[in-house]
Amino acid sequence: MSGTEVTVDVQLDEDAIHNLVHSRQVQADLEQRMDAVVQTAQAIAPVDTGRYKASIHRVPQPGPDGEVHVEANVPYAIYVEHGTRQTDRHGRSIHPPRYTLSTALDAAGGDH
Repeated sequence: MSGTEVTVDVQLDEDAIHNLVHSRQVQADLEQRMDAVVQTAQAIAPVDTGRYKASIHRVPQPGPDGEVHVEANVPYAIYVEHGTRQTDRHGRSIHPPRYTLSTALDAAGGDH
């Protein structure tokens, strides 16, 4: 038996691949997924004044690469998400991390 060599030449349409994420169908799917993240994040958000929970939203415009973002835009959101090092006099954390947005993204499932 002798071996056979096969050569396949593939040329990608880079413009089509790059623009795919900007298509209306893909954007609608991403928006729907991120709306689910918003709902979950608001459901599990810690509430003191309610400002943090109310600030969680999907950013209306996609990023330059077609990405769709969810944010909590109160100035202290980073501290709610990741906590602080502050402790009480017994060494217990005063502001533990809540990982609200991270947990919501994981709970939304899908391929992300």
